[in-house]
Amino acid sequence: KKSERCGRGRTGRGPRAIMEPDELYNIRNNYWIGNYQKAIAEGSSMGRLSEAKKVECKEFVYRSYIALGQCNIVLSEVPESASTPVALLAVKQLARYLSSPGSKEEVVAQFNSWLASPQDGSTASLQLMAALVFLHQGDTKEALRCVHLGSTLEHLALSVQIYLKMDRPDLAAKTVKTMQQADEDATLAQLALAWTHVAVGGSKLQEAAYIFDELADKFEATVLLRNGSAVANVHLGNYDEAEKLLLDALTKGQNDPDTLINLVCCYQHMAKPEDLINRYINQLKAVAPRHPFVEQLATVEGAFARVKDTYKAGIEA
Repeated sequence: KKSERCGRGRTGRGPRAIMEPDELYNIRNNYWIGNYQKAIAEGSSMGRLSEAKKVECKEFVYRSYIALGQCNIVLSEVPESASTPVALLAVKQLARYLSSPGSKEEVVAQFNSWLASPQDGSTASLQLMAALVFLHQGDTKEALRCVHLGSTLEHLALSVQIYLKMDRPDLAAKTVKTMQQADEDATLAQLALAWTHVAVGGSKLQEAAYIFDELADKFEATVLLRNGSAVANVHLGNYDEAEKLLLDALTKGQNDPDTLINLVCCYQHMAKPEDLINRYINQLKAVAPRHPFVEQLATVEGAFARVKDTYKAGIEA
């Protein structure tokens, strides 16, 4: 039986749930479930807000543009000035990191400088953006250092992802409990629980699929939620259901790398024709040439080609 725990209306900004009207609930929630275009629309139509809320609203709008691959909008709209809040400057640096490979070292140096600053180092949004950059760098230790104290639910949710990346589902589960103590019904708490269930596997997989499906039913069936449910179903051996979910995700984002990767994996389990699998692999290479999966695949293919050439040369000799 599906649980009914997908809540709404709390701020979600601190580890402790705050029971008060949350003007930014919709924009935050849409961002967290991967409904980025709707988050942008919500942010663009907000009425009167306090200065702090205005900054946070812009932050989620710009992060949504980054998630859609439109870093140029962030780079052009966020001014490099002393009056620009560091939270927005941090989002701009993330956009710069993702869109300009040659700037990566400068961006990392800037984040290290901010984090060492007594004035800026404790800014929650800065810590979150820094953690994301360090994760892209492959530096999980520094990423975790930025968010492990959990000053917001987003810090805790990212900590869960980092622990899972480190193959520490035990620490992830402990962090999920902290999130549930703050607000068990929060969308982020539900997502973190589902991620952890997928990592743990076994009897938890069905519950993970239920959580992703409930969030899709309650809010919207986004690419992110469809992929989450599909991964759980692949682990359960429900390949037909996983394929259906992934094809639906593909209609919502035809060039989404995660969908393409998961579809390739699903089709391999289903023993689909090689030409069909290669079609999606080639599409993935075209739309996300710097994706870690593509780079690892290129390494494997290169190694195989070298072994093949060596073997061929040995036979000809």
